[in-house]
Amino acid sequence: MFTKIPYAEAMSTQAASLAVAYSSLQQDLERCTLAPWQAGETIGVVAMGASSHSGHALVSVLAAAGVRAVNLVASDLQLAAPGFQPADHYLIVSESGRSPEPIAAGRGLMVGRRIGISNDPTAPLAEVVDVSLSLGGFDDSGVYTSGYTATLLAYALLLDRVGVVPAGPQVAAIPDIVTTALETYEEVAARVARIVAGASSIDVIGRGTSFASAAEVALMFREGLRIPSAAFETYQYLHGPMEPINDSTVLLVYGDGRELTVPDAALASGAHVVLVTTAPERDVPSAGHPRLTIVRLAPDLEGFVRPIVEVVIAQLVMAHAIESKDFTLDDFLYAQSDTKLVDSPVAD
Repeated sequence: MFTKIPYAEAMSTQAASLAVAYSSLQQDLERCTLAPWQAGETIGVVAMGASSHSGHALVSVLAAAGVRAVNLVASDLQLAAPGFQPADHYLIVSESGRSPEPIAAGRGLMVGRRIGISNDPTAPLAEVVDVSLSLGGFDDSGVYTSGYTATLLAYALLLDRVGVVPAGPQVAAIPDIVTTALETYEEVAARVARIVAGASSIDVIGRGTSFASAAEVALMFREGLRIPSAAFETYQYLHGPMEPINDSTVLLVYGDGRELTVPDAALASGAHVVLVTTAPERDVPSAGHPRLTIVRLAPDLEGFVRPIVEVVIAQLVMAHAIESKDFTLDDFLYAQSDTKLVDSPVAD
């Protein structure tokens, strides 16, 4: 069982944790027997919280490959009819391996088709899956850092293993890519942090794999900085949710398409906007506006690598923004007694 460490330590040692995860996952995937994924079958992600947000990236990558997939909130499955099977294969994801909702869902899902992804293969999740993939047992912070990015790494290696989406050379280089990102984006993250720390609310938007980043970053800011934050798919945001933004709002935008023009209206409202994009400034109509910060991504980031880098940038922002608060990223106001199992669950 891994232990919780300070946020700053977990973030700064993330490359080493990802290297551990890469090695552990490769070993597990080499020795496990997986039910083949057939054409026309549906893949279901079953998770809660940050793990559930990671599922948006998996669904997006699979959709681009022509594979049907659904991101299922584990607690919703408790409301389903007995025997209900919304997918043909399941990825049951919990970094701790102790979230009760995915464990309860796993008991009712198809035997032989359940793959568990966890940072602790000895945790109770292992009892309700057929194949366990371990992230390696590295220590992590309360606001997950390596646990989230390592889950995206696990998806990349799994899809390669089942022959659906080749991993590509960038996947093996993820630890080095994260090291570079932590160095490259330090200065701009500090500037963005000063804006974020003073916000009354934060909206985060993105599409495709970047919607996963939007969802995770909104959770991080809400959980770690205690600032009301919400995530939306880019086009959904345009259908009403952007109406409340004002001069105390920060809008964080991930993307290269319609996302390039979303800042225009937000800036007119007085909001501060941060655009994380691969697009050159010449393609951003509002480039040069004093309340717009553009964070450039490398244009060649593939698959799950881009959302990993996007989240690492937000982690840096958090690390700087907390400096203006009178609490730490390791303090939580509200402890829930039923979001993690302490002992092995009793079989139904």
